[in-house]
Amino acid sequence: MEILELKYNDRIYTNKRDIINTLKSNEFYWLIDSEIADAVIEIKNNTLIWHDGIFMTGDWHYGIFKNGEFYGNWENGIWESGLFKGNWKSGLK
Repeated sequence: MEILELKYNDRIYTNKRDIINTLKSNEFYWLIDSEIADAVIEIKNNTLIWHDGIFMTGDWHYGIFKNGEFYGNWENGIWESGLFKGNWKSGLK
């Protein structure tokens, strides 16, 4: 898992340990278990917002995907833009 930046509560985290702890405290275990690269993400109103990066494998449970590449399993959420080469189950395009 490689997250370059996490925005949360008016702070920007770049330290891997701080990012993991923040994801755990917000119960985003599914993202921790996924294989990702060069991700720039945000947590706002208990929703994960993906701004950029590559989601290679894993199950996307819910959130907003704004840009980047997606190759995993999309279970639910809002797709705005980017390259989608994954498996679509449910959500909004």
